[in-house]
Amino acid sequence: MDYPTSTFITSRSFTYSYIHIRPTTQTTYILFLHGFPSSSYDWRHQIPYFEKKGYGIIAPDLLGYGGSSKPLDMGVYTGKGMAGDVYELLKSESIVEGVFGVAHDWGSFILSRLANYHPEIFTKLAFLDVGYVSPGHGLTEEMVTFVDKSVKEAMGFEVFGYFLFFNEEGATELLDENVESAQSLFHSTDAELGKTYMGARGGFRKWLGEGKVAEREEWLSSEEIEHDLKLFSPDNGGYGAAINWYRAQLQNINAADEKEIPEGNYILQQPTLLITTTNFISASADFENQMKPYAPKLEVAKLESGHWVMLERKDEVNEILGQE
Repeated sequence: MDYPTSTFITSRSFTYSYIHIRPTTQTTYILFLHGFPSSSYDWRHQIPYFEKKGYGIIAPDLLGYGGSSKPLDMGVYTGKGMAGDVYELLKSESIVEGVFGVAHDWGSFILSRLANYHPEIFTKLAFLDVGYVSPGHGLTEEMVTFVDKSVKEAMGFEVFGYFLFFNEEGATELLDENVESAQSLFHSTDAELGKTYMGARGGFRKWLGEGKVAEREEWLSSEEIEHDLKLFSPDNGGYGAAINWYRAQLQNINAADEKEIPEGNYILQQPTLLITTTNFISASADFENQMKPYAPKLEVAKLESGHWVMLERKDEVNEILGQE
């Protein structure tokens, strides 16, 4: 995927790099929001597909990633702040209505807050693998501990060990020294590896410390892997900025902002799609039932896939997203 990028400087003085494709035969813009550890490159199978169908497309590198600013101050990674950044970017391109928001992983958190603060711009929403995050339900350290305890009692394994590792002293350095090891585990669909080294507490540190490398998934080419390795190389800023998304949640920096969101805005009035997977972390979260009270027009599509569903099952995802 080789598209020219534009840049926009927000009122918070952060630079966002983004792909902008103007609509041809459609009036809808699709806003693609990626997660961790990624960039707009995650949407390389979706962007050309929907471009050919005439849709307008905005796909930013979110804060801390790719060609966008990579501040190391955890305090700027608030949902309100980052949703505001993206909203300003859309307004700068005169995109203030008729938007189909599509998000994966941490992008789902930003899409959630955009829908809370600026519901008028969206006609449809889609959450991939990670569902809508209602205000006041972030993954604080207390919540992560509670979820891990509950999942372990019910299913026999933990899911958020890696989450806590990112908040530990020395995590950035260990990640930056072992980029290939880290990326291989992030993209692995081996559930047992995931449970042992991502889910279990202490597992990720052990994985990196031993320099382990998981087998490459068949849906990732060597060129794609090389792209991701360069994306998070120390020369390109490493992981320090990106893992602030996790630290911010664990330290509950969104609490005050989210109390100010009107309760009526908790409800997603737009048609809302959830694409669930068999990824062990997401499956244990049961996003479908979490979302039902907040999404009265919810539709659910279930795919046999790991976390990176838009890469692993690209054709099915494109078809599902393209349904009217």
